[in-house]
Amino acid sequence: MVMDEPDVASPNVGQRLRAARLAKGLSARQLAAQADVTPAYLSRLENGQLSPTVSTLSKVMQALGQPVADLFHGRDDAGPLVRKSQRRTIRSHGVADELLSPTRSGRLEVLETVINPGAGSGDEPYSHPGDEECIVVLAGVLDVWVHDVHYVMQPGDALTFNCRTPHAWRNTGDDETRALWIITPAGY
Repeated sequence: MVMDEPDVASPNVGQRLRAARLAKGLSARQLAAQADVTPAYLSRLENGQLSPTVSTLSKVMQALGQPVADLFHGRDDAGPLVRKSQRRTIRSHGVADELLSPTRSGRLEVLETVINPGAGSGDEPYSHPGDEECIVVLAGVLDVWVHDVHYVMQPGDALTFNCRTPHAWRNTGDDETRALWIITPAGY
């Protein structure tokens, strides 16, 4: 259950962000400007002192020219089978994303996401590189906005749209929401 998780980014996520920034030769101030966040915010994120929203994390990784998937504990690929115990996870703001596909599959990325009541992608709609994104609700309720169109999704519902279209989502129900995110090509 996501509720028991602290609302702080994994130190490994912050360490990976810092390593990626330094590998690109960017100062914290330069990356912050490119990602439209403050240098203080980026510093706290890199130090594991706060947890970004999905939209903010996406902006920072886009500014680095890297997919969010790079934060899922490296990019090693042990093969096509991903056991439940081997899933890579990122938690932030009441949302837990587990990577179900091998990190270097290239063409397809599948995430299982557990979203606490009231949690979501953030206040600002976001977009990211890719072609298509499909959300399948497994349990709970998920409100999704795709380019100003509002969808209320129930278990079994599936929504497909272009990844580059601004979108946002939130669990507006009283219970956890579980959903699958399928993104092509891999690289969210």
